[in-house]
Amino acid sequence: LSRGLGDVYKRQKMVWDEQHPREWDEVRSEAKRGGYTVHMGYLFGICVEKNAELEPSLRKFKGRVVFQGNQVYDQNHNYAIFQDLGSSLATLQAAKAVDFFGCLPNHVVEIADAEQAYIQADMKGDPTWICLPPEARPDWWRKKFPNLRRPVCRLLKALYGHPDAGTYWEQKCDAHVQAVGFTPIGPEWPSCYYHPKLSLMLTIYVDDFKLAGSKANITQGWKILRQGLHIEPEQRIAGAGAVYLGCKHIVNSVRLPTGAVVTTMTYDMEDFLKSCIERYRAVIGVQKPLRTYSTPCLLYTSPSPRDRQK
Repeated sequence: LSRGLGDVYKRQKMVWDEQHPREWDEVRSEAKRGGYTVHMGYLFGICVEKNAELEPSLRKFKGRVVFQGNQVYDQNHNYAIFQDLGSSLATLQAAKAVDFFGCLPNHVVEIADAEQAYIQADMKGDPTWICLPPEARPDWWRKKFPNLRRPVCRLLKALYGHPDAGTYWEQKCDAHVQAVGFTPIGPEWPSCYYHPKLSLMLTIYVDDFKLAGSKANITQGWKILRQGLHIEPEQRIAGAGAVYLGCKHIVNSVRLPTGAVVTTMTYDMEDFLKSCIERYRAVIGVQKPLRTYSTPCLLYTSPSPRDRQK
């Protein structure tokens, strides 16, 4: 895993500088002599199943190389101290406001993921050097740098796992979004924007983009966002539903008693609840089916005296 992903990241994305490896101790000694700070860390590969709680058709395995943020040292071999800038994630209220905006007449809601979001941003702060796992080191290093015992490379991009990587991505994302005409709604709703000319509303949760507005303008909205950010193809939230932050969003229409037809947004977490129940049964060793209640809301339906006794 580390070797395969390392090749993709290093050669195509230039996440770190593998062309100029150096010795770990040499970098530390040079920093001590020069009186400046460097950070020394490690990488490792992971593999996860995305949307594991959902139906099989929505699941997929994803592999990535990450920065080991809990083992980072400075030039004196003390634990590194970071800027701890923090991130301002979009709120749940903002996301639902975007959904409401997309349910207005002739409006739609679409979602998309940023492609390998963090490494779209440059690394900042104190110089950071990373030690590649042995299986991820290029073969040609052995010939060109035969005396390197503990080779390190300069980290160039904000790799996932670094304590400040999320902040660097957020800063890059925010700068571009505002540069193409989106205006922040306010400090109480961070990472939420409105485009006055296109009448589009946008919310960003790390690498998940949700854009809503006029059907006539939404394609242009994605186009200007992609002028400075790598974003995967968008997906429209419709009757079949689409998954955003692990929750299935479903758009439908209903007719009110007055005769007016309105658009509705349904949030469906049934698959997640089922996965929780299956996990619970596996842990306690129960194989037989659980009892079914007509509704979980006791305000409308109360268990029978027999069920209450059980």
